[in-house]
Amino acid sequence: MYLGTLLTSLTLAATAVFGSPLLLKRDGKVYTTCNRPNELALTFDDGPYIYSWDLAEKLHEKGIKATFFINGKNWVDVQSESDNGGHSYMDVIKHYYDLGHQVASHTYEHRSLTGASEDEIRNQMDTLANIIEEAIGKKPAMMRPPEGNIDDNSLNVLTDLGYKVVTWDIDTRDWENHDLSSELDAYKSVMDSSSDHGHIALQHEVYEQTVDELVPEVIKYAEEKGYKFVTVAECIDEPAYQ
Repeated sequence: MYLGTLLTSLTLAATAVFGSPLLLKRDGKVYTTCNRPNELALTFDDGPYIYSWDLAEKLHEKGIKATFFINGKNWVDVQSESDNGGHSYMDVIKHYYDLGHQVASHTYEHRSLTGASEDEIRNQMDTLANIIEEAIGKKPAMMRPPEGNIDDNSLNVLTDLGYKVVTWDIDTRDWENHDLSSELDAYKSVMDSSSDHGHIALQHEVYEQTVDELVPEVIKYAEEKGYKFVTVAECIDEPAYQ
């Protein structure tokens, strides 16, 4: 399911809160949920980072495919740095892909797209797309704007570039809390309610607590509720790559 398009004359006013999507749409679509009930797309932002290699493997071992919305130069410079295990971050990106996870864009440098010029947006997107293509041989077809915030101009540019814009309907706020109870409550408050659609959940692979504590508990909880884990591409029935 997705949020529909708005006419040029309409504006959806919202207050930008860090970690919460600010949606100002005109010609494009912003996807926030899965098309079918009982599907859960685990998504991880801001990587790759030192925990990413093992996270991708642990998910794979459980038969779970996740979606990684990555940056090129945020917590690390993926073109020049390596993780603690000696894997280059370009290899980490390929590792995601080789294990069946989806690789998607979160912009090159995690710069806000609201108020950005067309050239600035294209530079952020094209730079990272080329890096991803170098790593896996394909360019991503999905992206998540930093902090989930997007305006008319950036949405139109992203649509012109061939991207599906994806935010979320479950926000763990793991960047802020690092508290397992509150993070799980974010899942339960959404997933315990009856719904005709599935869910897209936001967390960040750059935090050890998220990887070591939250992810195992989320898997256990979702499995107990009979959810199927899917990539975002599977969740919204759109191609993962251009």
